[in-house]
Amino acid sequence: MAILLINNAINRSNLSNLLLSEIEKARELMIATGLRDGLTSPATLSISQNLDILLNDLSSKLIK
Repeated sequence: MAILLINNAINRSNLSNLLLSEIEKARELMIATGLRDGLTSPATLSISQNLDILLNDLSSKLIK
């Protein structure tokens, strides 16, 4: 049972690290797009929405 719990924790950790990497990429892209196209441009808003989804995914993974 303990090994299963450890494996689950490791899998969540790996998934969290992958999500953190994706979040950082999306954040950097959003900033660059916002500076180039404006903060209310459709491109910036779309990236922001995708970033929200990634952040919500991370939050739900960490709560479990």
